[in-house]
Amino acid sequence: MLSESERRTLIEIESRLADEEPALATALVAGKPRHPVLTYSLAAVFAGLGVLLLVLGAYGPALGSLGMASVVFLLRGFTWR
Repeated sequence: MLSESERRTLIEIESRLADEEPALATALVAGKPRHPVLTYSLAAVFAGLGVLLLVLGAYGPALGSLGMASVVFLLRGFTWR
């Protein structure tokens, strides 16, 4: 819990940030990048590599690659709902 002076300081910092860097302030409030193309393309590359390795019979690296694709989705905040 913040004290009253800490709350005022935080509001002042947020206000200055919004005035000086509106794009950064918007991105921080949103919490996620607006264009997730890089994230999804990285996950697609890992998933494609994993499928290719499965077809070639390299099960360990394939599972590792598919696992990395899953981690990329999880770090992005993707949900299956």
